[in-house]
Amino acid sequence: MSDDRQSTFTWIYATGAVVLVLLTIFAVTFAVQEHNDRVLSEEITGTGSELQDTGARITSIRDADMKDMNDYVRAYSQLAPLLNDYDRQLERITDLYNQARERDRRLLRIERLYRRPRLTNWENMSEILDVTHALNKVFRQETSVIQNMALLPESERMQFWHEQFLPLEAQEKGLRAKLLIVGQRMSPAEQ
Repeated sequence: MSDDRQSTFTWIYATGAVVLVLLTIFAVTFAVQEHNDRVLSEEITGTGSELQDTGARITSIRDADMKDMNDYVRAYSQLAPLLNDYDRQLERITDLYNQARERDRRLLRIERLYRRPRLTNWENMSEILDVTHALNKVFRQETSVIQNMALLPESERMQFWHEQFLPLEAQEKGLRAKLLIVGQRMSPAEQ
């Protein structure tokens, strides 16, 4: 065999080996990204479910039919430990969404070849998380006001209620309405 022919075969084998290595790297990168995305998605789903459950429990206590100030004191004493769980879960899901958002922004994302970016989803989720953080802060303030009200004599509670609690309750209702509007903007595919 001539040197030219042997050189051509060597070049073809080397090129084939490089292509094979590149395809292998591409496949491994794709598999790793898909696995990491699936794990992150499962964490977001699980934490989101916990957050919704805790939020539903908080809302059911908050929205119960309370007839007098003592009912509010009892109800809000039950809220305090739930709000701690809610804080933890809210921080966790915020961190997870930030990780997913950063992962989506990376330059080398193989999934971009077959999947559309989720920019609207990130914007909506950021707004939902911001409103949820604000709502949680109001719940905490309401809880503190009710606890302080419980320490007052009966004769002073009504004025304290009107001055301290009702403005927070109005703020809470506004945030709940905003959360509902933002949540409705998300399509089922984005959630």
